[in-house]
Amino acid sequence: MANYSLILLSDLHIGSSEKVLKNTNQIVKSIGKSYQGIPVIITGDLTDSATKGQFKIMRDILRELAKTNPILTAPGNHDYAWHGIIFRYSGWENWIKYLSSPLGWGTDQYYWMGSDYEPEGLEGLGVFKHDDCVYLGIDSGDPEDKENTARGYISSKLAKALKESLKKYEGKTRIAFLHHHPFDDHYFTALDGHRKLMNAVKDNCELLLFGHEHKYGIWWNHKGVPLIVSSHKSSLPMSGSCLMGTIIEIDKVGTPEVSFHHKLVAF
Repeated sequence: MANYSLILLSDLHIGSSEKVLKNTNQIVKSIGKSYQGIPVIITGDLTDSATKGQFKIMRDILRELAKTNPILTAPGNHDYAWHGIIFRYSGWENWIKYLSSPLGWGTDQYYWMGSDYEPEGLEGLGVFKHDDCVYLGIDSGDPEDKENTARGYISSKLAKALKESLKKYEGKTRIAFLHHHPFDDHYFTALDGHRKLMNAVKDNCELLLFGHEHKYGIWWNHKGVPLIVSSHKSSLPMSGSCLMGTIIEIDKVGTPEVSFHHKLVAF
């Protein structure tokens, strides 16, 4: 039996349809009933278009889930892409108002993941320690070129801080997560700065998680990372009518012999 587990969700897109809302509530209920205490990582696009109404609904959903599970989130391009997506520049303000700090959610209070360690003067990177694991949340939104918000952006400064932070926690099981695809070269989805990101995590990170493309994927020992996992759109069935989620089990966590097992479970 694994001595540590986590649940990966992504791309809930609350506000896109009543079905999505119903399915998300079902997922939360199932996790709270069957997987209490297991950290839940949500890699972006929690909302569909960053409205106040969507963030209010998402806040209530997270509050319900936080009663039973610790939650960590990274923002996606539909949430705000740092200072606003193309069609809703108030997305950033709405996230802060209703969800508080973008890279973390506490069971008893809101918290910024970087409260434990935050490089001076840098926004966009947060660190949260849990048992022998260290989570590094990355905000990959594009802060300037808003035409590229769907692609995302990793600056040299952010990549450098990520690499330094990962090295600081060598000996722990380091789990990095972000919204955008970290190594896809397709024009419409290629993360601006993805090579800088992958250079930062190469031989320096045990597990990398992401979402964005709504595709479930697994890469073993790829680009210097033992395991990379992407999530499908969690609020809709992968096939048929069954809602699915990814659980990653970790053996010998916090040791050089750490190993991973992944499985899809029905919610």
